[in-house]
Amino acid sequence: RRELRPFGVQVSIIEPGGFRTGMIDPGPLVKGFVRLWERLPAETQAAYGRHYVDKYARSTTLLHRLSSSRLSHVTGAMTHALLSRWPRSRYAAGWDARLIFLPLSYCPAWLTDAI
Repeated sequence: RRELRPFGVQVSIIEPGGFRTGMIDPGPLVKGFVRLWERLPAETQAAYGRHYVDKYARSTTLLHRLSSSRLSHVTGAMTHALLSRWPRSRYAAGWDARLIFLPLSYCPAWLTDAI
């Protein structure tokens, strides 16, 4: 964003939270993960443990459940960034982006890593 400013190019960053799209559909995600898991050497599987696969499946399902189906939050931010006379430099789209990810971006790295 800052690198392009001297050339007269204004860049707006859109930081979406979780939205229900095909990208986070738990069915294909978990199926692909299990397929990769089965191709791992037995010693690697043992090092991680089977609970790793189960935890991934649960967290993927939870992420999908907590995600919004209202994609208009993202498209609205895109529209504002493209059509506004004075677009903002950053847009946080979605409740989780505003309440979790945006505040975390101001925290020290060690704290965000812990969270």
